[in-house]
Amino acid sequence: MIETKELLMKLSEIDAPSGMEEKAHGYLKEILGSGFETKLHGFVHEIKGGGKPKVGIFCHLDEIGLLVAKEKEDGFFYLETVGGVDPKILPSTRVKVYTKSGIVRGVIGIIAPHLTPPDKKGKVQGFDDILLDASIDDWGKINVGDRVVLDVKPEELGDLITGKAIDNRAGCAVLIKTKEFLESLKHEADVYLVFSTMEEVGGPGAKSIAHQLKLDYALVTDVTFAEKVDGHKKINMGDGPAIGIGPFIDKKLFELAKGVAEKHGIKYQIEALPRRTGTDTDSIRTARIGIKTLLVSVPIKYMHTPVEIVNPKDIEETARLFAHIIAQLRGDENE
Repeated sequence: MIETKELLMKLSEIDAPSGMEEKAHGYLKEILGSGFETKLHGFVHEIKGGGKPKVGIFCHLDEIGLLVAKEKEDGFFYLETVGGVDPKILPSTRVKVYTKSGIVRGVIGIIAPHLTPPDKKGKVQGFDDILLDASIDDWGKINVGDRVVLDVKPEELGDLITGKAIDNRAGCAVLIKTKEFLESLKHEADVYLVFSTMEEVGGPGAKSIAHQLKLDYALVTDVTFAEKVDGHKKINMGDGPAIGIGPFIDKKLFELAKGVAEKHGIKYQIEALPRRTGTDTDSIRTARIGIKTLLVSVPIKYMHTPVEIVNPKDIEETARLFAHIIAQLRGDENE
């Protein structure tokens, strides 16, 4: 059994931007062992139960990244986003470029304040001004279409973890931990751990796999904002997972999740989701003729930056909640 902090730090360190998730897949196979199946839009690990019901637990495997869009001159390259990358996080960062010749390291520089024109001082640069700078020895190795990721190592901050790709490697850790908890519980369900691809670019990963598996239930985990929003209750790190409630959430699964959490002493929070959730929940819910779907989110800070922060205890509590929900599900309830 791998310790949660260690697991999360390893997952964070892996580079797997949308459409290039192979390295993360390799690590998951190493951790989970046999029973892994590669789908066109993701990877599935099956845990046999009694055959009914069929339950999918979903997280997305990909992270935000960048793409080499055009060469400017003298080893400088323009970039485009893959997923929701805010340009203000990029200047003065180190990056890795995945080329056909291997990994090339570079930086996204910024003009020194002494040389910045007065009309640009204090302003956030757009992608027309943000350039990848690589060594002269590597200029010829970089081509349009090469993938770029932030060169960031995860770190411990006391009991917390900070790093890139916590969205949604936290979810990957939830699925791995759920399997561990299920080993000590009896369950009738056949369970499918689904690591979907391309969520950050609105891709078809989760919906495609949900369609193929013909599921009765789907439990989705992603991250949510551990920040106060005016007029709304704050979601806190360390206070357990946030159970979603709203039009895309199955009401019976929501009530089951609350009851299970209270019965087993699992800390939880409630997150109001009055419209689309912005996660794979939205597409899974409408797969085939519809799938009963629940969203349980891990609170993090600084989403879509190189310094996302998460409390590993929230990951463990999410996994414990999922395992006990699965133990409660029966095949005849869906007939």
